[in-house]
Amino acid sequence: MRDNYLFIGNPGTGKSTLVNCLVGEHALDTGISYGTGMTKDFQQITHQDAVYMDTPGLADRQIERRAADAITTALRQTGSYKIFFIVRLQYGRVQSEDLATIETVLDSIDMKDIPFAIKEEEFFEVITLINSSKYKTPYITFIPTLECLDEKDNQCVKLPTDVETFLRLEAQSTVVPHERVDNIQLGDFKRLTDDLREQLQDLQNDNAALRQQMEELLKKPRFVDVLVKVVGVTQSAVIKILKTEPGFIDLVSSGDYVGMVSALIRSLVGHM
Repeated sequence: MRDNYLFIGNPGTGKSTLVNCLVGEHALDTGISYGTGMTKDFQQITHQDAVYMDTPGLADRQIERRAADAITTALRQTGSYKIFFIVRLQYGRVQSEDLATIETVLDSIDMKDIPFAIKEEEFFEVITLINSSKYKTPYITFIPTLECLDEKDNQCVKLPTDVETFLRLEAQSTVVPHERVDNIQLGDFKRLTDDLREQLQDLQNDNAALRQQMEELLKKPRFVDVLVKVVGVTQSAVIKILKTEPGFIDLVSSGDYVGMVSALIRSLVGHM
């Protein structure tokens, strides 16, 4: 059974570049211009017995129907899937279009508990806000901006080891029977985007609500354990504090980074 790496995300999130870096060559054209992505249709390449799939973004209003059809086509291929949603911060904010994309795509798959993963570059608030929508996942990795690729098209470099390990080994696989994949419904995409934007703003402006959302995530079975595994040693230490010291959540939700560092140091020293 072949392995399918499916990358889904909106314009400018770096899907094509990520595929090129994974396969180690210029396989897909990359670039972005004035809010539209380079990818207009479903693209796939085969490299070392794995298939890498790149799809256009649902938030690209000029081609949204074509994008929806492309994602549906990608989901109806043969083999097992690793599904990656590429989420990007803008001015420190999670974008509602990205969460709406996750929800809209996963709604089209008639399966329970579909495993999927997310690429991001922040931590506490991002994890909480991403998991504030309908679907939840602890499989989140943080890919730093690669300065050598900034504003360059059709380039590739070796990915950081932890990122490649996450993509190839840690992200879960699943078989998606093609008959379980419905056509993606775009009718409510704008309304869903607007609703999620309001929900994100409420969480970002209300520390108590953000704290409650964090607490709910920490109570989910195995959520913290999986998160500890995939985010690395330093962040793992912080997550363990979140799990064992409720007061630390207040520091996170209030943005008290000095207090967070102090609590982390005290905890680490206490366990040495």
